Amino acid sequence: MVIRIGLALDTGDSNDHRLLRWAIEGLKADCPCRRQEIVMKKLTSREDTSDILSNKGKLLPDLEALYKDIHAHPELSMQETRTAGIAADRLNDAGYEVTAGVGKTGVVGLLRNGKGPTVMLRADMDALPIAENTGLAYSSKVTATDPEGKTVPVGHMCGHDMHVAWLVGAATLFSKTRKDWKRTLMAVFQPGEETAQGAQAMIDDGLLERFPTPDVVLGQYVMVGPSGTVAGSAGPITSAADKKK
Repeated sequence: MVIRIGLALDTGDSNDHRLLRWAIEGLKADCPCRRQEIVMKKLTSREDTSDILSNKGKLLPDLEALYKDIHAHPELSMQETRTAGIAADRLNDAGYEVTAGVGKTGVVGLLRNGKGPTVMLRADMDALPIAENTGLAYSSKVTATDPEGKTVPVGHMCGHDMHVAWLVGAATLFSKTRKDWKRTLMAVFQPGEETAQGAQAMIDDGLLERFPTPDVVLGQYVMVGPSGTVAGSAGPITSAADKKK
């Protein structure tokens, strides 16, 4: 099952809690036929997740700093070496089995915690060739060479800096609370989303053969909408996919 999640920004509690609850229910589900029902039904429930989420507040200052750092250092599609290095280091620090360079700059982290289904959490890493004019203290001043050899400005205009920070946070929380869940968690940091290169590159490099095939895939995305809301759908959504295997 592939589920794409759209999250509207909130300064409060909801986004991380909801994404994590979906992942938690996927890791706890025993019956594949019930997994979609469980994931959707538990969206607003906090039952049995408080232990896993209890460390969330402690992580927020570090995750905010991480977000600002990545925002200030954007990288073009398939050039995400710095961002991928940060992701790999964070996964290593959290005790994951880490494989870097999957599909050129992709990163895969595995946290094995008992037999059973595998839940994959995915975040994209690349930025766009667009100049940032926000005036923020951590705004991007980066330029890079594009595939055509041109020097272009680079900015995180599509939220992938936030996606990376979210996934680092989720991966860290699950690592700290292994006694509260079982199965296998698979964290995937994907390159080249903006150019539609990275997912295929990772698949061509053996993503589904070298690593456990996920039973549930959760791909979160920051979107425009009412603050603190979340929407999701099984299968391709907000993408250019024309088929799925």
